[in-house]
Amino acid sequence: MRICLYTPYFPPMMGGAERQASLLAAGLAKSGDEVTVVTRHLPGHPAHEVREGVQIHRAIRPGRWSVLFGLGLLLSLFTFFASRRGRFDVVHITGIHLGTYVPCRLRRRSGFRVVLRPMGPGPLGDLATLAAQRFWPLWRRGDTPTVRHLLGTIQEADAVVALNQDLAAELAATGFPPERIVRINNGVPVPDVAWDATSAQAVRRHLGLPGGPVLLCVGRLHKQKGVDDLLHSLPLVLKPYPELTLLLLGNGPFEADLKALASALGISSRVRFLGFQDPLPYLQAADIFVLPTWGEGISSALLEAMAAGLPCIATRVSGNTELIEHSETGLLVEPRQPPGLAEAISGLLEDTTLRRTIGRNARQRVQTAYTTKRMVADYRSLFIHLVTAGTIPATLSARADGDT
Repeated sequence: MRICLYTPYFPPMMGGAERQASLLAAGLAKSGDEVTVVTRHLPGHPAHEVREGVQIHRAIRPGRWSVLFGLGLLLSLFTFFASRRGRFDVVHITGIHLGTYVPCRLRRRSGFRVVLRPMGPGPLGDLATLAAQRFWPLWRRGDTPTVRHLLGTIQEADAVVALNQDLAAELAATGFPPERIVRINNGVPVPDVAWDATSAQAVRRHLGLPGGPVLLCVGRLHKQKGVDDLLHSLPLVLKPYPELTLLLLGNGPFEADLKALASALGISSRVRFLGFQDPLPYLQAADIFVLPTWGEGISSALLEAMAAGLPCIATRVSGNTELIEHSETGLLVEPRQPPGLAEAISGLLEDTTLRRTIGRNARQRVQTAYTTKRMVADYRSLFIHLVTAGTIPATLSARADGDT
């Protein structure tokens, strides 16, 4: 098959969505498909390159300001797809946003099928963000019909992937045909060897980390990720565990605010802002992984921690609740509640047996339903059915019970 993956960002820009797009592209290419990625222009990186058999085109060039941003985005996308008419069988799109409109608009004329993968539900999700977007700064009355037109065109996509049941329900309620909503889980590689305390100590020495307990949080430093809640919880944890260290892997617009908050709380010496890093060695070095987010689709960072066998604490929000069964495959806490988060961290640090048990169960959970191999196979099945018969496999229907 000839598959195009349109993702607003792609490695070396890295977040959960970019990680999933990269894994999917590489897996499809390894399966023998012809894979093209189209993504935003990134200064300092080539406009075109080949990685792991994937053709990467950094051809999207939004304008710099306001309306010009949208015009540049739409124009560069129209140019890309128009110049490659007849070249693709399937176009897979990460997210529902302004750029999603272009492939959906061109799908019939260009003869390809369109598959959407929204990133999450709720007030911070794709649909809410699109509805709140301002397209006409000088004529606000134009925003509502513009959103209506965009969404109507986007809803013509051949299939839309719901990462969790909350998102499936939201898509159906918004007008996406229920028969076109499918469930395909995110997937991550599962390390050959699970986390163990002896190896963790060795990795800590190699990374120059202190000998006390280590917490790890991986993700973009954005308000919705709840890292400020984690920082607010830390003074309570440091009372019984004064040698504890928190590692924050990621960068983003909230970084300066978080550093200022750590300083104001008097915990700067116990928090390390490490920027974007390969998380694998830190997953091997930490004692506990914490995801304090306010909302998720299915978190790649959480999946990778679970796959490594690292005990995890996450907020009780959409997506996380499908991965974690409380006290079995992790611990769930209420979002935006630092005292509850502190209690969970301290309790897990005290209970070595529980840490070991939920780490083992979490790894098994990922091996059963959330591997990269399974994700790629499910997408290929969907693509093949759409291209050859124009149908969706019954096994992937969001109406089906259980994991897909």
